[in-house]
Amino acid sequence: MKLPSYPLITVDPFFSIWSKSDLLYESNTVLWCGIEKRLKGTLSVDNNLYRFMGKGVEPHTIPQTSVDVTPYITAYTFKNDLLTFTVKFWTPLLLDDLYDLSLPCSFIEYELAFNDDEEHNVDISLYMNEDFCYNQKKKAIAKEIVSTSAGNAAKMGCRKQKPLHKSGDVTSADWGCFYLFGGAVSTDSFGIHTAHKAMVKGSAAFTDIAAYDDIYSIEYMGTKYRALWTESHKSIEEAIAYCSENRNILFNRLLEQNKLILSGTEDFDESYRAILTAAARQVLAAHKLFRNCKGELLYLSKECNSNGCINTVDVTYPAIPMFLLYRPELVKAMLTGIFEFSRNAAWKHDFAPHDIGQYPIANGQVYGIYRLYNHKKKSVYKMKKDVINPNCHMPIEECGNMLITSYVYYLVTKDKSQLEENFDLLKKWANYLIRCSVVLENQLCTDDFAGHSEKNVNLAIKSIMGIACFSEIAKLTGNADNSLEIAKQYADELTRLSKTENGWLAFSIGNEKSWSLKYNLVWDRLLAFNLFDKSIYKAEIEKYHTVINKYGTPLDYRKDFTKTDWMLWASCLDDTAATTNAFSECILNYLSDTKDKNCFTDWYDTVKATECGFNHRSVQAGLWMPVLKKRLLSNENKELK
Repeated sequence: MKLPSYPLITVDPFFSIWSKSDLLYESNTVLWCGIEKRLKGTLSVDNNLYRFMGKGVEPHTIPQTSVDVTPYITAYTFKNDLLTFTVKFWTPLLLDDLYDLSLPCSFIEYELAFNDDEEHNVDISLYMNEDFCYNQKKKAIAKEIVSTSAGNAAKMGCRKQKPLHKSGDVTSADWGCFYLFGGAVSTDSFGIHTAHKAMVKGSAAFTDIAAYDDIYSIEYMGTKYRALWTESHKSIEEAIAYCSENRNILFNRLLEQNKLILSGTEDFDESYRAILTAAARQVLAAHKLFRNCKGELLYLSKECNSNGCINTVDVTYPAIPMFLLYRPELVKAMLTGIFEFSRNAAWKHDFAPHDIGQYPIANGQVYGIYRLYNHKKKSVYKMKKDVINPNCHMPIEECGNMLITSYVYYLVTKDKSQLEENFDLLKKWANYLIRCSVVLENQLCTDDFAGHSEKNVNLAIKSIMGIACFSEIAKLTGNADNSLEIAKQYADELTRLSKTENGWLAFSIGNEKSWSLKYNLVWDRLLAFNLFDKSIYKAEIEKYHTVINKYGTPLDYRKDFTKTDWMLWASCLDDTAATTNAFSECILNYLSDTKDKNCFTDWYDTVKATECGFNHRSVQAGLWMPVLKKRLLSNENKELK
């Protein structure tokens, strides 16, 4: 599978390293946002030196013959007349154990197989440059060798440590320390270094571990928190030793997850499995997991390459399919911070907030904040006045997102504790949606990059789905409510006002010639509300196929750009797998043909195969919606319905 960029180390937004070239030795490795974080690899065989990763002065390389990408493993193969050399990258992003999922350690492994029966003098060396330690501007670095119970590790970090002293989007941390473990470790002017020296006859295998201890991971409502892994390991040295000593166990579990993450895709084409494979690691590496002072888990996303917001509600909403399938507890952990901030005195609105800060500082919403207010010097959660521009709110969008996500989480888990604890907020947000009715005012939705829109039909559908979800929440919590009747009335009215002569719903009320992907309509089908006539689903799907371009169906009639997550959501209106397969093939064509050498974007031009922005975003977890649809609608899982 050809990708614009290949995942190597995928831990979190500050430790997510990628290769931007098809050949591992053609470019320097980078942080997901393109900032150089140089890993260099060399192989010496009988004093003949070859470079296999990154740029360098070494003139010789062993030709790379393949790169094999599975959901959680990237493996490069190099061959010449003498040997086959394989380099494998994987991170134990294990959804079956949250402590392991949180680990800041990643494996780089090497396998050698010689074609003759001779013994060869081998030296495999890995170098990590000191640019890992700072954000482009060079700083004074301290380096040392430290011990673990499994052996020595090389360590480096800025001499002056100021954890969590800044936030940002396209940026890297300049705090914490980086480690290399494996073989003989050392430090030099380049950075830190591991080397495996051996006499090899036939075949041999070696392992390195790269790790990052950020000291503190998140500042949340004024308190600095360490990542969840620190509850199970007292130090980074202990975590490294744990990974080294349990390598085989971790890898075998990862192989099982490699299969699990593609389970349920049997009815779809290979192109669908391919785009899930391309998305899996960047989704998990866009989050941070920790526990607050109340003992609650929080799983906070970074809105990468958009504005860097943390725990953005309309980033959580499209991401929930993958997590509902494989670790629904993390969906609850995405909602907790929003509920808590919504109770803060600084949030004075009767609708849900957009975010709770800018990664890694989660001290209150920063989206649309007034320029006169510097959120990096003051904490939003402590403010006594509203500092957010009302034109930058997304009231209907975020209320709908919170109501739908909260209910669907219950539907999958049967855990209604969060619904009961936050019923007052959910009711307030549902009432807000009810007051807004169906002819919506000019405001932003999650597709804010397209600007404000008036009388937006897809947004009205989300509002109606949110109201219908609240009706179920009210019943579950023992509260009498007539929200479902209101939702039905609104659905009938919206259909009357926006249905075109060909049966699909317009992009906006009153614009008969307009159209858009009705991705929010998926919940009417999956949750069996049946508020909209099924003929609308059919007409929508037929319309999508008439306007499809080589790289996908545009988001709506105004521009050629699309969103990958919303295409796959909208495809679920099809009773068959045909539209999911067609859209997946378009996305795979984009990944193969684009000249942009960045992570898997979710926003690109469907004609030119050029990205419009947005890299490394967790919304790609929304590509699992067809699998979630299959599970929710299957006879084997009637209890979920």
